[in-house]
Amino acid sequence: MLSHLVEQAERLALRTSPQRALELLGHIPDSAFDALRRMRFKRTLRLAAERSPFYREQFRRRGIDVRRIDHPSQLGDFYTTGEDLRTCGAEQFLVGRPDTAFETTGTTSRVPKRVYFSRREVADMGRLTALWLHLLGLRREDRVVSAFDCSFWVSPHVLRSGVDLIECFHVEAGKIDPLEFYERAMPYRPTVIFGEPSWIVRLSEVAQNRGRWPLKFLFAGGENIADEGRALVERTWGAPLYLNYGQTDLFGALGAECRMQDGYHRNDLYFFFELAGVDQEGYGEVIYTTLARDVMPLIRYRSTDVTRLVDEPCGCGVSMGRLGKIRGRCDEMVVCGMGNIGPWVFEEILRGADGVGDDWQVVVRHEGSRDVVELHLEMVDTACRGPVENRIHANLRERFADFWKNREMNLYDLRVEAHRPGSLRGIGRKLRRVVDERQQPVVKVQRCTENGEAPVWQGATTENIGNI
Repeated sequence: MLSHLVEQAERLALRTSPQRALELLGHIPDSAFDALRRMRFKRTLRLAAERSPFYREQFRRRGIDVRRIDHPSQLGDFYTTGEDLRTCGAEQFLVGRPDTAFETTGTTSRVPKRVYFSRREVADMGRLTALWLHLLGLRREDRVVSAFDCSFWVSPHVLRSGVDLIECFHVEAGKIDPLEFYERAMPYRPTVIFGEPSWIVRLSEVAQNRGRWPLKFLFAGGENIADEGRALVERTWGAPLYLNYGQTDLFGALGAECRMQDGYHRNDLYFFFELAGVDQEGYGEVIYTTLARDVMPLIRYRSTDVTRLVDEPCGCGVSMGRLGKIRGRCDEMVVCGMGNIGPWVFEEILRGADGVGDDWQVVVRHEGSRDVVELHLEMVDTACRGPVENRIHANLRERFADFWKNREMNLYDLRVEAHRPGSLRGIGRKLRRVVDERQQPVVKVQRCTENGEAPVWQGATTENIGNI
């Protein structure tokens, strides 16, 4: 009964102004919120078991009686994965009638994942977005211009729902070239700009040459950013850059930074957070269970993102726990200025490139404020490097329009390095196709020399050294 009362109070609070919502929610004790989350979890579990063909069959095969489950950890080794969404189809997860859908290419497969939602769910996430943006200082008199990509992506829709509640001026520019954005946005004199981190870095480089206007803050989501990149942005605009963490599968924002910029405050109202495979430092794969999805709930969904849960008090005073900075991924998908890239992307990019061996490796690293994507290839004749590069660029332009568009906007550098046959793998080594050097301190690095005598990076970070 108490949980139902707390839920009603929460819903009423979120339907008021952001300021009033913060005041009302602040009076609800943490113990009451914890009881609410457990009630929502049991309701979600019951709904999935009754209406979702996927979950009904999984629970039957495993002998899981959802009436006896009070916490996600009691489901043992049962998880939902992105592969489940792709192979089974999103329809197998539906428990209600959807109004809208989005897709995500954040995967090592060429097949996108489709996820469905209701407009009520969009509105609810918009209310939480409005509340958080209010905490960061967004007000009705502000002027927002967003450069989020609107192609099948959830972020611009959630943002629009949030700023509508704050009732501030809002222009949706879409993800256009930063120089064009600068010229077209300047007449509006926005006080807040939204976009992807690598895009915002490039916009800041434009502003360094052409001049800035006063900003209250910038807000970025969709990928990580190097400390150097963040410093460049904040130095250029004289304003803070806040980061958001989320996944389209889970419907956008799972957490966001506060003014302290020390981890992402978790959305504990709508998600249950767990860690799997925790190491000695407390880092593990983040596992999510949705608590307020009545169209397509996801239970113990494996994010493949590696971080830790932070429950110590934050200096901002907000009581919600945090997610630490994302260290990396458990799979070989990397999010960078190029986009969401995995091994299959480069298989397509290399298709038809004569003279390239079967062994290749991609290394993503930072150079200054920009991501560099280095494609290391084994070639019998290094004199063929020029034609190979031309084929790679042609394939990129023809088969991956978004990646090519990001390259034209200078959001990343793509480089091709040639090595002698047999030099990348090494003796007895397992070749990791995509290595992200940005996330972890390197404990052992072996670089290829010009003549290819030493093996290239073999995943030698604390995260993936076990794959060597």
